[in-house]
Amino acid sequence: MTGFRTDGASLVEADGDAWERWSDLADQAFPIGRAWPWEAVERDGGQRELEVAAHECHRDITAARAARHFTTGMLRTWAMPDIVDDASLAVSELVANAVGHGLRRPTSEPHPVRLYLFRSRHSVVCMVTDPSNDPPILRAPDHVAENGRGLQLIASVSHRWGWTPLRPLGKAVWAGFIDRTIRRPSCR
Repeated sequence: MTGFRTDGASLVEADGDAWERWSDLADQAFPIGRAWPWEAVERDGGQRELEVAAHECHRDITAARAARHFTTGMLRTWAMPDIVDDASLAVSELVANAVGHGLRRPTSEPHPVRLYLFRSRHSVVCMVTDPSNDPPILRAPDHVAENGRGLQLIASVSHRWGWTPLRPLGKAVWAGFIDRTIRRPSCR
């Protein structure tokens, strides 16, 4: 298994505790039996892996932009350029919603907004966590409103999106993308 954690722009190998947190988060968001096109990344020697990258978002006006740049960089590192535009747009909206709505109410402990990218062989799930238990609400498009279209955008550019409550506090909102241009090895 491979994991990445970021502090600024540096990437480091994930320690055991970080992988446990990421694994628990993925298990909560995608319980056994929930359909998703997970195919582990196969490495030399036949080992199969799920790659994870994480980014902590600050509560300021640059949070969505920083998350978009992080996503773009990771997808390029993972050689998935065909989903960069759609995934970075969705991440911008997910983070903007989390910072704008998920941090409205104060909590007893600081709970930052975090972005997680889970990569399997042909797919990426972009997940944003925040401390609010309030579900995201997909609104009907209002053509004269200046806001309220974020989830509509996410739904239109992603293969699938959803949300799940987290224990003990908060929620994870995610959008999934399939890179259909990755060539599968031919059968011989």
